Amino acid sequence: MPVLKRRSRIVSFRLSQEEYDALRDTCVAQGARSISDFARSAACRLARNGNGSPDEALQAAVVTLQGRVEELDRELKRLAHLFEASQPATPEKKSKLAKFA
Repeated sequence: MPVLKRRSRIVSFRLSQEEYDALRDTCVAQGARSISDFARSAACRLARNGNGSPDEALQAAVVTLQGRVEELDRELKRLAHLFEASQPATPEKKSKLAKFA
């Protein structure tokens, strides 16, 4: 893959062996061409997010998902109640209802 934009700046940092191994494994899993390419892409992606933190977008997604799960929970409870109400009364069910009367 040709580089369309010539890169002339160098950024360097040190890693422990464990950090390097984890980074290398992630690069392989993500299909990155190299550790350098992966690190550059990750750093640029974070820089594009304004403050360098994707936490706000992630947090918004989690809040949205929590709301949807709560909606599904309410709907499931409503459907379970309708289902129970549609079942014929059994002696056991009658005795439970009698306790509440």
